[in-house]
Amino acid sequence: MHSLLCFDLELHKQEILGIGGLSDCGMHTVGRALYGLAQVLDGQVLITKSGTVVKNAQIAFTNSIGYVSKNRDTESLELNASIYNNIASTGYDKNNVGPFISPRKEKAYVDKQIKTLTIKCQNAYQPVRALSGGNKQKVVFGKWCADDADILILDCPTRGVDIGVKAAMYQLIYDMKKQGKSIIMISEELPELMGMSDRLLIMRDGEVSGEFFRKDGYDDRTLIEYMI
Repeated sequence: MHSLLCFDLELHKQEILGIGGLSDCGMHTVGRALYGLAQVLDGQVLITKSGTVVKNAQIAFTNSIGYVSKNRDTESLELNASIYNNIASTGYDKNNVGPFISPRKEKAYVDKQIKTLTIKCQNAYQPVRALSGGNKQKVVFGKWCADDADILILDCPTRGVDIGVKAAMYQLIYDMKKQGKSIIMISEELPELMGMSDRLLIMRDGEVSGEFFRKDGYDDRTLIEYMI
């Protein structure tokens, strides 16, 4: 995993910020650092609205930041747990009645996520391990929809899924943006970044080598020049 030499990033409300480059450029470390999973030696990750400094993943989570890791099976899912338990794990505050969790509300919410995300499964209690890669990824998205995170860090969100699932993921990301969420999308696929990003950062050797805006227009050849 590439270390970051110098990195300064601002994320605006209702923005899709893309981060791309070669796989070892440091972009995956950015996602981990923003969620408090990688140590920041100099500087800080600051949530401007609350003045909170994100020092670890628990602080990120309690401040409505969600993280979809590129290592889905080891970091974003409990494979031996059910679809129900994975989706419900981040949405406890939505399914409370006073200080108690309402099983009825919780089950209704999980069922809604399964239907909305078209997760192909036998039922909500099927182990996540038994699902296809695309349906596992939908469960990951379902977790953060349940949490209603304000900021989503998506590291290779469509990795290992087929074209149909990719299209569904893209639509979901756009829908989240329309709902007022801010999204950081890290990807090794230039067409994906060019199609989705309002603003795009290209990285090389642990630093930002270029910043591009959708409104100004750019092509893949220009981006590649900043990657190598």
